[in-house]
Amino acid sequence: MKPATIALATLVVASATASAVDYASQIAPIFRAKCYECHHTSKKVKGDVDLADNKMPESIGAGKHIVPNEPKKSTMLIYCALPDDDEDVMPPKGKNRLTPAELKMLETWITEGASLTAGGAAPTAAAPAAAGGAQKWTSADGKIIEATFVRLDGDNVVLTVTATGTTHAVPLSRLSPESQAQAKAAK
Repeated sequence: MKPATIALATLVVASATASAVDYASQIAPIFRAKCYECHHTSKKVKGDVDLADNKMPESIGAGKHIVPNEPKKSTMLIYCALPDDDEDVMPPKGKNRLTPAELKMLETWITEGASLTAGGAAPTAAAPAAAGGAQKWTSADGKIIEATFVRLDGDNVVLTVTATGTTHAVPLSRLSPESQAQAKAAK
């Protein structure tokens, strides 16, 4: 069986990927527990940082709070890792700080590309579909998912995953050449 076929079967049957950190099951719960009090649409949105799942694509990308594959350029991680007595530390002094394990998980997730898709799989395009409809997207490493193109956002393609209905920003660099071309043609 070809690697891409194995990856597709794994995705369809178990929604699993090779990524070590999963946004939905590992990162989003940290944000809910430690950040939503000040950074969520239903509560407050301080500093123009909204960590609601549907707003996360706006915080990910070059020059944004989370820079995929570059934790040292990701202000979200930088502020969360500051010492307790720093005036810029997040969450602020006296609030529920991230543990060392949570900081490491956030750093690993960013290093892996800060994917919002299940299991961290980066989507990419394999076969075109009708405009506005679901398409097959293939990552640079051959993983395939079905998702609907939403828009291009800088160096990211924003997709809504058919199986979960969640919307994610995926760095174009994580897509196969065919999927990158499909995303650029769909804009």
